[in-house]
This record gives sequence, C-alpha cells and structure tokens, in this order.
Amino acid sequence: MQGDMHHRIAEVQRMAAELTAEAVSPDGAVRVVAGPAGEVKQIDLRLSAFELSGVELGEVTAAAVKTATSAADRELAARVRGLMSDVFEAEREANR
Repeated sequence: MQGDMHHRIAEVQRMAAELTAEAVSPDGAVRVVAGPAGEVKQIDLRLSAFELSGVELGEVTAAAVKTATSAADRELAARVRGLMSDVFEAEREANR
C-alpha cells in the first residue's frame, strides 16, 4: 500500500507540473496560460491590449490570470479526487 501511495503522490506531482488552463479576456486583448496554485506560464497581449490604459491592462490581465489559475486548480482537484477516490472511500469505510 505504501509503494502505491508513493506512486500516487508522484502522479499528482506530475499532473500539477503538466496541467495548464487558458483564459482569454472578453475583448480578446489578453490570453493567459496558467497552471495550478497561481503559476502563470504564458501571457499573450494582442495589439488591442496596447490601446488600454495601464490600469485597464493590469485589471484585464489580473482577471485572466485569476480565471486561468482557478480553472487549473479545479481541474487538478478533480484529477486528484479521481486518482485517490479509492483511498478516500477506504478511509470512510474504516471510520464507520
């Protein structure tokens, strides 16, 4: 069981490192690719982004980062639940 748990932990770490989510601002000016836990991997600015004020660009970029990282966090959580579901189920049964 312990070896299996080490394998699962390694799998979660691999998923966290590889998983990405993308968000695009409503006007299409900013595109963000991010991983879980706030890891921003890429920010693309379209030409229209340079028509925004600095404050507007910051707000649009921050919103896109939040959307992308939140999506990545949700996806990772779902994958971890799937990977660990039998462990969680066994723990629930043991506590009954």
